[in-house]
Amino acid sequence: MSESKYLASAEDGKEILRILESSAAKGSIELLYTRRPDAYASYMKEGGEPRVFVSRNGTRTVGTCAELIREVYIGGEVCRAAYVCGLKKDAEYDGGVGFGVRFIRDLWREDIDFYFFSVVADNTEAQNMFAKGKRIISMKPLAEYKTYILNPKVKVKAPKHAFSFRQATKADIPKLLEFLNTEGRKKDLFPVIKSLDQFHKLHYSDFYLLENNDELLACAALWNQSDYKQYVVKKYRGLMKAARAVNPLLGALQYIHLPRENEPLDFPMLSFALCKNDQEDYYRILLHEIKKEIKKSYGMFVIGLPKEHFATPILERLPGISFETKLYEITFPWSEKKGRTAVPEKIYPECGLL
Repeated sequence: MSESKYLASAEDGKEILRILESSAAKGSIELLYTRRPDAYASYMKEGGEPRVFVSRNGTRTVGTCAELIREVYIGGEVCRAAYVCGLKKDAEYDGGVGFGVRFIRDLWREDIDFYFFSVVADNTEAQNMFAKGKRIISMKPLAEYKTYILNPKVKVKAPKHAFSFRQATKADIPKLLEFLNTEGRKKDLFPVIKSLDQFHKLHYSDFYLLENNDELLACAALWNQSDYKQYVVKKYRGLMKAARAVNPLLGALQYIHLPRENEPLDFPMLSFALCKNDQEDYYRILLHEIKKEIKKSYGMFVIGLPKEHFATPILERLPGISFETKLYEITFPWSEKKGRTAVPEKIYPECGLL
């Protein structure tokens, strides 16, 4: 395969960041998802095989996109999936982006079994950018996904239990890896985890375990990624602007204290959360216990779940802020390669990897 004219290099990091920050998602909370201080370096920390693309008009960079290739489970088997993300046009550029046939063909590789991308539900621009190339690329709705921003003081109804809950130690790594892959294999698009080192700054001590004697029932990690990718509230509008003025009251109602505008949020993702056989009681206990640990250091935490996940009804009843995302499967009609098929009801990508 000839070298792509769209592949970015380390020298493009500042320009990619400029484009990512050229506009924020609109709504009652104008939210910016960014990758400071260097967007290219940020993508390189995503693990697996990251590929970053830029489009140029002459010497000016006017668009960007990334493709993060990782091993995931689909149908219980190890597959290579490409997560296409960060598709964005420079908001200050009024010409065409220039992502044409050649760019779309550059996304395709013989060794990739499945392609997907996510987009905030009301971001029609990104959806339309792909839709314009429908003759050579096809988008199929895969799942509805919701990201929840919660106060660790939120009350979670959990059953009484005699299980132990504790922070993982180095000695737990083999048991933890076995559990993550045994339960993760039952999900589609959950990452294959060979070592915790494959994830940037994820440490065994970030994990918490729910056990019955020596049997692991559930686990989750508190993964703070704010050193290389961030959420920034650019502006509050309407009711959220009014709510910002009564911040102390929000805490009393178990909502998060709305952060200041233009400051990156500092929070952990509740990542790699798995329960043995999707037992709802285990999830309730895990969430009830781990929020006590979060409360020691943070005023908020984030969970991302697809609509079909067994724990989604639990989170839907909690007071908090949420935003919806759509997941799409990407196929290439011109390609003769037959990829894998993910089952919407089984989809569970890790939130910290989206």
